[in-house]
Amino acid sequence: MPFSATLTIDLGAPQPSLTAAIPNAVLEGGEPFGLTVSSSSSAKLMDGAYSFTGDYLRDIYPSGTQYLFDWQFSTSTNGGVVWNGTMYWTGGHIWYVSISNVTLVAAAWLNISFVGLESIQITWPTNFDDHILEYTTSLPAAGWSTVTNAATTIGDRVSVMVAISDSKRYFRLRKP
Repeated sequence: MPFSATLTIDLGAPQPSLTAAIPNAVLEGGEPFGLTVSSSSSAKLMDGAYSFTGDYLRDIYPSGTQYLFDWQFSTSTNGGVVWNGTMYWTGGHIWYVSISNVTLVAAAWLNISFVGLESIQITWPTNFDDHILEYTTSLPAAGWSTVTNAATTIGDRVSVMVAISDSKRYFRLRKP
């Protein structure tokens, strides 16, 4: 089964933290389920990488288990983030899963808010200013159209104003 996770790493807190939302976790041949994994400790390593450890089943077994993780995140030579580490069980015998050199791909979140009664403002972080805003009127999409409205930069956000139309619209950012 393919593995996917949405990772949130907070390096601004006094104690850095990691939260992973895994929509398709599986335990010993069971059905997929949603699992949230949170770090219980962290450290900045000498090479600048961050290490996060914890019990990855604490979300469903609050008293704790022996299903542990030790994950490191470091910057690659091209500026991306690389994930390395292990997940393992320490109860009686040991098994582990190794994660090696997985490059994380950042995804931009679109913020959409009403501006008056006739338009919306769509914003996203400026580190995605090389992306194209697109829309479709149905999902799954038969095709996507480019939003041609002018974009402006406000602080650390790119902003586009779009008139509200009679049809539903779904928006996405795409890197050309």
